[in-house]
Amino acid sequence: MSLPHVLLGMLAEPASGYDLKQRFEQSVRYFWYAELSQIYPALAKLEKQGLLRSKQAPSDKGPSKKIYTRTGKGKRALQEWLSDGPVLRTERLAYLTQLFFLDEIPNARRIEFMQELRDDFAQRLEELKLIERNWASEDARFPDNLPDGELVKHMTLRSGLMKYAMMVEWCEECLGRLESRQESTGHRNSRNRKVS
Repeated sequence: MSLPHVLLGMLAEPASGYDLKQRFEQSVRYFWYAELSQIYPALAKLEKQGLLRSKQAPSDKGPSKKIYTRTGKGKRALQEWLSDGPVLRTERLAYLTQLFFLDEIPNARRIEFMQELRDDFAQRLEELKLIERNWASEDARFPDNLPDGELVKHMTLRSGLMKYAMMVEWCEECLGRLESRQESTGHRNSRNRKVS
């Protein structure tokens, strides 16, 4: 996946660069992240390619801002990318790379590492559960009668919910193995469970 494609998708409605950053934060941040410093150069490149256009608009706070709109060519580029099928690439997961080398530190610290990882996944899971609960309470069509645009967004949300639930379970399994090893070597560790 590339940032330009994500931006083209986000520009179904006109937006400024700052608005796009807010849309990222409110929707795709759990699986795609971008800084403003990445967004603005990508927008400039898309505009140069004719995939979007911009116009100056007054701002409530300070100088005017650029509002970006996806062009017909931009919509076709997005649809072509989507029609090409799923993009499956090897992810760069820093925490798994760290785990791969975790034998370099004492077992007690390995346990702490896995507890921290579990707690992070559990927090993300709770955030997604809250999003789903709020959505369900605000939309009577939820989940079975959502329009297509909302249905695919809910499918994405469900992917995150299932992923983080599985990751919490995996962390618990790893913690059990590490703690068993800690106990067998004569060390004691009290596991601080934060997940219900």
